[in-house]
Amino acid sequence: MQPPAPDWESLGVAGALLVRYQQDQQALLEQLATFLESTLPRQTSVRRTLGVLGPRRTTALGIEIGGMRYELTQANRSGLEAGRTRVVRGVAVRTEPLQVEIWLKELSAALGNELERTGGGRAALERLLHS
Repeated sequence: MQPPAPDWESLGVAGALLVRYQQDQQALLEQLATFLESTLPRQTSVRRTLGVLGPRRTTALGIEIGGMRYELTQANRSGLEAGRTRVVRGVAVRTEPLQVEIWLKELSAALGNELERTGGGRAALERLLHS
């Protein structure tokens, strides 16, 4: 009998994202934005600064997966702010602020489910974890 395939949590996606969050919040925001734009472009929106006086920086990202919109925003000097909005037939029904750690865990689970469903999961998550 074959052992069950590991789920995304056991692959350590949420843990790896949490470590990046603790090390460098802006780098995490940039990496997530790049990863989500390349992996799920139709479901992802990213806001960036214009970059006139320096490099462009990601200021916010959003991704809609499984009836939820997950948003992560650079909040002035206080770090990142996270939230989740339930979306029903294209209408935002309820928005809740979340602790970034909880947001990362929920996003990891939702991404795992979505990437499993679409078939490009393992390679995409490997790129994220090793970038």
